[in-house]
Amino acid sequence: MGTSTSGGLPIRLVQRNGDLIYLHCTDYTFGMNRAVPAIPVPVLGERIGADLNLVMADIRLNCVLTDDDCSGTAQAASAASGYIDFSTLGAFTDTGDEDAVDTLMATDGGEVTAADLNGKSFSIRTTHQANTGATAIKVLFDTSTGSHSAATNVLTVGLSAAADTGVSIATILAAAFTGHGGAFSPAITSTGGTDFGDPAADSAFTVALTTGANEGLGNCKIVLTQAEIGASGNSATPFFWTDDAEEHPASPSVQTFSNGTSTHSCRSAADKMQDLIANVSNSNVGGAVGSAFNIMGGVADRGGWDSDVSLNLHGSADDYIVGLQIPYNSLLHAPVDASLLPNGYGTRNFMIVTGLTSPDAQNAQGNANPASVKFDSRDSSTGIRGTVTQCNFTYNASETTYAAEITFQPIDKIFGL
Repeated sequence: MGTSTSGGLPIRLVQRNGDLIYLHCTDYTFGMNRAVPAIPVPVLGERIGADLNLVMADIRLNCVLTDDDCSGTAQAASAASGYIDFSTLGAFTDTGDEDAVDTLMATDGGEVTAADLNGKSFSIRTTHQANTGATAIKVLFDTSTGSHSAATNVLTVGLSAAADTGVSIATILAAAFTGHGGAFSPAITSTGGTDFGDPAADSAFTVALTTGANEGLGNCKIVLTQAEIGASGNSATPFFWTDDAEEHPASPSVQTFSNGTSTHSCRSAADKMQDLIANVSNSNVGGAVGSAFNIMGGVADRGGWDSDVSLNLHGSADDYIVGLQIPYNSLLHAPVDASLLPNGYGTRNFMIVTGLTSPDAQNAQGNANPASVKFDSRDSSTGIRGTVTQCNFTYNASETTYAAEITFQPIDKIFGL
């Protein structure tokens, strides 16, 4: 593992599939350029300017690519996970009625009811289906029934008893995953499983309910973890909405399946160089990644354009670099002893928060996540979103290290082929 920058953690480049490239950097520079044109006033000698919050940034790292300390970075193969968060379905507006804050609101200001979801569907794919190229499961909402059933490749979710809240919709959907009748065909796990849900022995996913981005709304978020390990579990699903209706309500926030790995992540110096060459010379975004238009005032309250849509055919976008984590030592977040004085340092990653946010959502005081936090391309508090735009490499014969000059471009939302 590369030499520590803070608290035992090195600088890390983050690939779209969650793999990390550990870097031993001798130095780095942040370039921040705020465009404030100054216009001189004749005769008076004064200057006026217009600040429209136009900022360009780049980060340049001078690094030595070294072999990883495999005892520190090697990881066992892991299963992919994703989530569906109904706490961000449209906007949540407090109208003065204490019960209305829990109501799902469409982006046009109207309420999203369970009836609005009737006939809407989304797709979801298991690790085994990805391995075999099988058709994804279609999850279909139906308000005419309160029961849940599976047949062929369709899971019907009965919404007849649903209330018009994120908690109610999420709870019913989780129950459909874990307790439906019927069976899928063909099998959706390598062991012949025909069921989605835990705790069945042939379960394809484990399912957990937790709070979402809007924590005050309760357990609106469903976290799905593939039961079978491997990078093939990373996919462009869950994907909303997939039916042919002309009008759709606002879709929930979704994190597609990611961070599944087939082998350990330990790399040699040359492995890292090859990864960077591949990423800069011929890597695919495969859709869109990241989050833009934060207008709600905080990191957790992301704006309306935060869905991570990925084509990601056959894993072609897995290696695309989507983030950078640079740890630093913090006294503001240091452990505190009995005398209420900092005891050593805490560790945080540098972050660049954009949009209409409060100062405490973007400064050192508001940098709440530890440096070890898992990077999320739609959460600017977990690292710096963007990608590598330039690499220059130097190698001397007989050495086992490579010198690399890396330019990282901070970008909130990236889309492309």
